[in-house]
Amino acid sequence: MLITILGSGTARATARRASAGYLVEWKEGALLLDPSAGTYTRALKAGLDPKRLVAVVLSHLHADHTADLPGLLWARRQEKLEAALAIVGPPGTADLVSRARDLYGDHTPARICTFPWSELALSVEAFPARHSEDAACLRIRAAGKTIAFSGDTADCVGLRAACTGADLALLECTAQEPREGHLSPAECERIVAATRPKRVLLTHIGPDVRPALPCAEDGLVVSL
Repeated sequence: MLITILGSGTARATARRASAGYLVEWKEGALLLDPSAGTYTRALKAGLDPKRLVAVVLSHLHADHTADLPGLLWARRQEKLEAALAIVGPPGTADLVSRARDLYGDHTPARICTFPWSELALSVEAFPARHSEDAACLRIRAAGKTIAFSGDTADCVGLRAACTGADLALLECTAQEPREGHLSPAECERIVAATRPKRVLLTHIGPDVRPALPCAEDGLVVSL
């Protein structure tokens, strides 16, 4: 499995860090995780074959985690890709896609799916997060490997369940000091100590954050 960091920053994107976005690839296919604005273009630059994309997975519906979805669907229509793309997310995902279609016109076929979801040797399990009402922490499994993804969240039981024993934990680290609905470096360290993932990368990193744990960088490719 390969994970490409397409964006490692917050909604406050910087020259160094684009907003959230991740490409996950395995033998049978690929998925985009939390596609912020520009994610699809960055995925194509990273070598994504559009025909291999089977799903877009959304941890929650804030704009810095979903903004590229309308453009991605429009691009697939222009590419004449007829396979229905699975859009997997929390309650409200169908309404988001419907409103995008009302605004921009109809797109290539899409199947709206909710958690838990599995297909093509891929499974996505969701756990309650502490952020927005719709937010989830995710546990993604493919090719015998498990990725824990915090999405946006404060420390909570759901996040720790998702991270326990994972091959890779992608943990948001938005603020240097504790902030409602987000994690700080010290909180990330406590979560890692308690759940013991094999590998950890901090992401969704705020401009003023100074973590000790390994940090994701835009363009980084991780092999599991």
